[in-house]
Amino acid sequence: MENQKIDYNSKTKKQNKGKFKRNNKALNILMSLIFTGFIVIVILFNLLKVDKAFSEEENRPLATMPKFTIKSFLSGEFTEEYTKYVEDNFAGKKGFISIKSNLEKLEGKNESNSIFIGKDGQLLQSFKEGSEEETNAKIAAINSFYERHSNLNTSFMLTPTATKVLEEKLPKYAPNDDELDYINNIFSGLNNKINTINPYEALNENKDEYIFYKTDHHWTSKGAYIAYTAMCESLGLTPSPINEFDVVTVTNSFYGSLSSKVGIKGKKADSIDVYIPKESDFVVNYVNEQRKSTSLFDSTYLDKKDKYEVFTGGNHPLINIKTLGDPNKRLLIIKDSFANCFLPFLTAHYGEINVVDLRYYYDDLDKLIENREITDVLFLYNANTFNSDDSILNIEN
Repeated sequence: MENQKIDYNSKTKKQNKGKFKRNNKALNILMSLIFTGFIVIVILFNLLKVDKAFSEEENRPLATMPKFTIKSFLSGEFTEEYTKYVEDNFAGKKGFISIKSNLEKLEGKNESNSIFIGKDGQLLQSFKEGSEEETNAKIAAINSFYERHSNLNTSFMLTPTATKVLEEKLPKYAPNDDELDYINNIFSGLNNKINTINPYEALNENKDEYIFYKTDHHWTSKGAYIAYTAMCESLGLTPSPINEFDVVTVTNSFYGSLSSKVGIKGKKADSIDVYIPKESDFVVNYVNEQRKSTSLFDSTYLDKKDKYEVFTGGNHPLINIKTLGDPNKRLLIIKDSFANCFLPFLTAHYGEINVVDLRYYYDDLDKLIENREITDVLFLYNANTFNSDDSILNIEN
């Protein structure tokens, strides 16, 4: 009886083992079919979807499909550009980024896509200084520009970002270069007749105020106003006091470019204030768009993703502003997007302001200076953009 029992148990085990193998094989086939189906669906979505030229979430142009040539393929250029194109235009990219970031957050990671998740939910861009060769080329371009226009009052404001001003909010041991060292390095190489402006001290003294957005890389209007007062002190101008502006909160639901890059919105959105000059009788001409306005603000962008574009409707190749300021002073401001909320503060000091963004302006800058009879030039960049973007080289002839 005992032997029979053993034989029975052995037979049962063999049957169960065979059944398990069959079930396991079926499960593997099912998982393979699901995975293959998922891949096919993703490929179809990518083939059928219409590519976008610009990402509102990341506030930047997207890579376009590169043209295939044997030469570009053999050199590796096509493969590199195609990889960038796929990364920028992958269907469902936003969702994948969000899943990835949330998983990393659960794992205790505090950095994603070169964005640090700091204290109090503050998002901060990683800063990695470019090569010495790149930096020297930018310095040389500005010096060359000044030598051609040494008769103009030329100033250069290079401002640190929240990464430096709010560095105590960075995670411990965050691998980061020092923006202040970078700014000092740039200034030390410029012609000593160029007036250099670093608003770090003024911003640092007010770092407990709301001077940088938590979810975006820009400073707030208050941060820009503080930098404006530092500029006025450097240039011998009298800053317009706050009571000469109507300060209006236009939104409390702004999630900026850094939030989009990490795919995490956070518990609290940013708010945007606009400083509207009470003496605001001026005409704004968006030259390339052939559109005129009496305001430096565009409220239609408050219904869109990038609400920071409420300032001048975003970046433009050339904006011409006629004001009630000093008619003998005509300013050319060469800038990045940090200047967009800075412009209202300048209208009291210059009768005409020409705003150029070299990332989009391809005309002859020297001719613009001659035709507009420019008297003053202000370069206004944040350290991170100036470091990573090479469009400043476009000022060379």
